[in-house]
Formats: sequence, structure tokens, C-alpha cells
Amino acid sequence: MREEFFCIIGLGKSGFSAAELLVKKGIKVKVTDLKNPPSLRKKASSLKKIGVEVELGNHRKDFYKGASLYVVSPGVDKNNPVVEYAKKENLPLISEIELAWMYCPSRIIAITGTNGKTSVSTYTYQILKKSGFSVYLAGNIGLPFSQIVSSLKFKDLIILEISSFQLENIVYFHPYIAVLLNIAPDHLDRYRKIEEYVDIKFNVFRNQIQDDIAILNLSQNIVKKRVESISSNILDVNDLRNLNMDLNEKFVYSIGRVMGLEEEYLIFEIQKLKKLKHRMENLGAIQGVEFINDSKATNPHSTKWALNSISKEVVLIAGGRDKKTDFKLLQDEFSEKVKAMVLIGEAKEKILISLGGFVEVVKLANDLEEAVKIAFDIADPRDTVLLSPMCASFDMFKDYEDRGNKFKKIVQGLKKCSS
Repeated sequence: MREEFFCIIGLGKSGFSAAELLVKKGIKVKVTDLKNPPSLRKKASSLKKIGVEVELGNHRKDFYKGASLYVVSPGVDKNNPVVEYAKKENLPLISEIELAWMYCPSRIIAITGTNGKTSVSTYTYQILKKSGFSVYLAGNIGLPFSQIVSSLKFKDLIILEISSFQLENIVYFHPYIAVLLNIAPDHLDRYRKIEEYVDIKFNVFRNQIQDDIAILNLSQNIVKKRVESISSNILDVNDLRNLNMDLNEKFVYSIGRVMGLEEEYLIFEIQKLKKLKHRMENLGAIQGVEFINDSKATNPHSTKWALNSISKEVVLIAGGRDKKTDFKLLQDEFSEKVKAMVLIGEAKEKILISLGGFVEVVKLANDLEEAVKIAFDIADPRDTVLLSPMCASFDMFKDYEDRGNKFKKIVQGLKKCSS
């Protein structure tokens, strides 16, 4: 008789943590990943020591066939052969978020949206923790849910930043508070059309009941027309017109109010919040030229927001891996704000075609270091050099944090040379 096992597809951070969690629960585990770099081989070695079977560089059917459950990591392609096999055979297929939820005793605040997830999740965590809640922060923000779920207790509160990838294979996942910040075209390299992307985002409300809370911005028509599908109590942050806050802060405020915090306390704490790393992070000035690190801007809408937040003329550094988004939506901002742009990465030709006619100066660079030096040469005192790429980072960097850290290091080098 064949021994039962669970199969994890993808050995990233989420897949690794999911494997460890299942081993703790006494379940036999296999992990399969098409890639085979040194970093994965190191993880595979660690898992093998605790009895996990690991396959790297291949997806052999005789390895993954016959699993009782398939757990897919968020970075795995939708057309992955193991994913397609599980769907074709109508076998149980869930996300790592769903797996961790199965073992979670705590109430969950799930936060998703195209832009602002990390900021709202982090700010909410900081304020709730300061006010005395036993609260944890995990998910897309970098700490896998399955890594911490074993230590959670009934009294705890877990805040999850959740991407569309993590919501794709939701079955029973059930947050007490579900938050959808906004919708903008994104990841159209993965989804055939915007409607499919929105459907995936709305999975965050899928299993909520009448006693739960859904927090949205109903000024967006694409959100408003789907709101009837939500069964929980709906809060619209657009109703908070009397508060002197931006939209992200209104979401933080709304979550805090649901959790019982006083209005005056929330307003006071929100005013003290500091911007996060890689999100409009001011790096200071060199010879009067201001440098801002907005590496987290991985789509045009994020860069649009960044440009509208700056009053000075901008020399923009942009480019990376295209997610099949429409760069043309920035034409007005480029005409008004962008003095010059320096382009890097795989998408630089597409950005040039879409926006080159709306900027006086366009330069192409081979790497980020060259781009920063070109931008600094172009900029005049009182201008802003803004890294706001509009694209994913994976063509040249490990992730947006790696890209942002490299930018900061290059700017620090310029400061030393200029002092």
C-alpha cells in the first residue's frame, strides 16, 4: 500500500515553511521545484534532514503523482505542470496561506490591493501592537504565515499582507477583517484580463459571514460593481471625508476603529507614522539634488502616485521586468513633472515608446549604477532624482528590496565622492 503524502510545489520561503509546518504535524512531505540554484539546494539539504523528499530542476510525474494534497507556493507559474496535473485530475490544490489558515486558532486581518499593502499592513501592526494587542505580521510582507502559525494562540491577532498570487487557490480561508485597498491593472503577464485579476482579489471576501467586516474604497467603480457579492458588514473608507488623512491612513484608521481603538488615539498615532523603506524613502540631497527611493513602485499606478507627491522637477529612473501594464496612463504626469528619465532593464524599450515623447531628455543605461550617475549629471539643484521603476525587479535584482538597497548604496557612494 502506497504511503500518503502532501506535495508542495515551489521551494521558496513559503514552500520551505509549509514543509516544516507539515513535518511538525506528522505528515509525510514531498517538495518539487523546477529551479536548481545553490540557494534552493541549501534549503533542500535542510529539509532532507527532517525527512522531506525534495526534487530540484525537474517535475517528474512519478515523484509528485498520488499526493493527497497539493500546496502551491505564490511564486509558482499558473501553468506549472504539477498545478495543471492537480487541476486536471480534480485533486485538492491550495495556497500556502490556506494551509497555514487550517492550523490557525487566531483572528485574521487580511489586507490586499494593488498598491499600499505593505504600508497599511505595517502601520496597522505597529498601532495595534502599541495599543496592547498580541499581534503578529506575516504573509507577502516576507514572513510566511506557515512559519509562525504553530506558535499562535486563540487570543492572538494575525495581520496578513496578501498578494493576488496567494489568493488564487483559496478554498475556505476566512479572515475576520478583509481589506481591499484598491484595484489597478497589474500582473497582466499572469492574468489574461483585468476582470480575472479583480476576481482573484475578491477571494479575500469569499468565505466571510455576516459577523465579519469588509473594508473597501467604493469610489472605485471596478470595486463598487462587485460589492453585492460580499456577505459581511461593509465599511467604505470613502465615507471618511472629514478626516485629514490619505487613503492608506483611512484604511489603518478603519481597522483600528473596528478593533475598538478610540478615534483620538488613532488620529494621534497615525500622524506619527513614518514612511517605510523603499516607499518614497528620502535619502537626502547631494549638491542640492534630492534622492528618493521608491523601489516598491512595481507598477505605473504606484509611480503615478509618487510623481503626484513631489512638487519639484523630477529626473526619473525607471524600468525592469514588464508586467504587461499600460505605461501610457502616466502621460499627463510625465508632461507636467518629469524633466528627464533614465531607463534600465527589460522594459526600457517599451517605456521609451510609451512615454519618450512626453519628456525632453531620455537616456538608456546598462545598469542601476550607470543610471544614477546619468540622472545626477542631468539634475539641477532643487531637482529630485526618483527611483520609481514601474516594473518588477526580477530581471536584474533579487527583489524590490535588493533593488532599493543597491540604489541607496550607490547614492551613499555619490555622497562620499561629492563631500
